[in-house]
Amino acid sequence: MAVRINMTTRLTRLHCHDEGDGWGNAEPYLWAVFFKIDGDSYVVQQGAGLVGSPIIVSSNGSHGNLGNTDVDAGDDVTVPEGIGSFSTVLKPIPVNDPFIASLFPDGNLPGITGVVVTAMEEDGWPDSLANDGYSAFVNAVHLAVVKVAADFQHATHAPTPAEIKAAVDQVKSSAATSVRTQVKGSMDAWELLWFGTFGDNDDSVGTEAFTTDCDALKAMPDIDFSRRWNEETAEDGDWELFGWFGGNALVDIPGGCNLDGVFARTAADERLKQHSFDAMRTFRDTTFREYPGLGTWWAAAQDATPELAHLAATDERVRQSLEHLLAAAPRLLGDSRERVQPDDVAAAHLLLQRLAAVSPLQAMRFARQGIRAFAEVEGRSLAEALDFFARAKPRGRTLRRSARFER
Repeated sequence: MAVRINMTTRLTRLHCHDEGDGWGNAEPYLWAVFFKIDGDSYVVQQGAGLVGSPIIVSSNGSHGNLGNTDVDAGDDVTVPEGIGSFSTVLKPIPVNDPFIASLFPDGNLPGITGVVVTAMEEDGWPDSLANDGYSAFVNAVHLAVVKVAADFQHATHAPTPAEIKAAVDQVKSSAATSVRTQVKGSMDAWELLWFGTFGDNDDSVGTEAFTTDCDALKAMPDIDFSRRWNEETAEDGDWELFGWFGGNALVDIPGGCNLDGVFARTAADERLKQHSFDAMRTFRDTTFREYPGLGTWWAAAQDATPELAHLAATDERVRQSLEHLLAAAPRLLGDSRERVQPDDVAAAHLLLQRLAAVSPLQAMRFARQGIRAFAEVEGRSLAEALDFFARAKPRGRTLRRSARFER
């Protein structure tokens, strides 16, 4: 059954098995384009079939966009959030054709989302050619995704994995052809002569497309993916890209921070979860409103939710820390005189430490600041801890002096 999914696509790191540049280190950069075909912009109309336009999200494909131009064999390059992350609500596609609707259990089609990626290695191109190449890549992905949707226009079933694979293979092929044409068309006469004979062109390490849909994310809320371009498949070197899809039907918790997707990975039973969530909602509607400064902490936590959910699915110690904090919520939030215990701080510390190790920059800063903040409130009452957090900031090099406790 197709459902609405609050989901994130994240490209996490590019690993260099062999930089392939001989003397000197490699300078990788990444072209990424995210897309979705879902109920935001598509509908199945009687007589017309699937109609609409895909949502395409791009960023930049400039030289140096990974922030590391000195990469050697064995190095990991973190993909910045600005070019490697896309968050959205993935919606089922409504079916307004009674006959086609009767073929599906819930009367609609699952929304599809994905990312098309090309890993590049900088050599001789000027920056303008890299930018022109990325523009061509974006346009090619857009046109190819439109064609993919048109291929399914009159389908009487949700696309199968084999059909989706065949479609994304078309996307990859179309993108590669368009980029070569665009780059050649952008070269002036001297560049055509130079790069066509002696010049050192930038290398296309490889292209891949990763996709998922509402049904797949409902069945498996965390889906890791990777693609290795080795010496046989890459133009130069041996590289491997890693990422994941994460998705949940989320519920509202204090301050708009939806954490059900995080706690869904724990082993806590539903009665415990509901008891703890009730305590959080009561806290949100009462005490939380008395400390306006807490809102920035909840907003920062919301930004980090995709990484928290992924950690909860893949790290047993993180799950155990979440289970402790979930069980402690009624005790901690129910009485302003209740003390923050050492095991509460230890659970938060482990969780935030793991978050800081795997997150994009903003979530990493929030996690590091949270570690420092929890160290300050250990042994304090809830009222003292809330006052401290309300006066501190969730991101920064150090906690504000005015927020510190005098030990």
